[in-house]
Amino acid sequence: MNNQLRLITTITLPLLFTIGCASTDSKPFASVADESEVTVTTTQNDEANVNESVKLAINNMDGYLNRLEQEQDADVTSDIELQLETAPTEEITDMTVLIVEEGMNLDDISETLTATESEEIDQLIEAESTDIPAPDQTKFFFGFNKTQPNNADTEVLKQHAAYLLKNPNVVLVINGHADNRGNKQYNQYLSELRAEKISAILMKAGVPESQLRVAGMGDNVPMVAAINWGENRRVELLYRDALMLSSQ
Repeated sequence: MNNQLRLITTITLPLLFTIGCASTDSKPFASVADESEVTVTTTQNDEANVNESVKLAINNMDGYLNRLEQEQDADVTSDIELQLETAPTEEITDMTVLIVEEGMNLDDISETLTATESEEIDQLIEAESTDIPAPDQTKFFFGFNKTQPNNADTEVLKQHAAYLLKNPNVVLVINGHADNRGNKQYNQYLSELRAEKISAILMKAGVPESQLRVAGMGDNVPMVAAINWGENRRVELLYRDALMLSSQ
């Protein structure tokens, strides 16, 4: 806008002064005898006319430039208002901010909290303390022709369930096994049943079925020598990344 004003003023004012000066030169004098009086009078009148013409032209130019500037300012204001109206707004969610003064103990803080604030803080503390590792025990052994884990194994399986619930991006592969005694088809059925029992305990603890993969291996994958029957009657747990499994 400022550059446009300078350009218009630079072009217009010299033209106005040129026109005024030309009109002064075109005025003839009355006679040589009256030169002194006529010259003074004519010059004063011409200068007055030129000055008035220049002032009028400048006033007209100022008025035009002011209107032009106001129109451009109005356009800029409209653009800014339109951007503000169409700009996306961020949703601000409520949150609890706890300000602890120096010297306050936990009892004093608890007394100043409402029931809702206290509950929110408990949830935050629980969320921070849930970074638990997976249990070390991943093999569970069974008696001859048995499919139900013992009480100690059941408690460990509950720990696996807690880990799975806190890590929904993890999938647990449950592989059941049997020893090599007896009919091969029955051993396959027995290994599948053992894996399904483990899966049922985990789902009862809240683990969604989508996080579990159950398979029976029969007596085809012994952990040790085939004659070590007790160690081959087992269920093995293998943790896998859900995204990795879905891409296979």
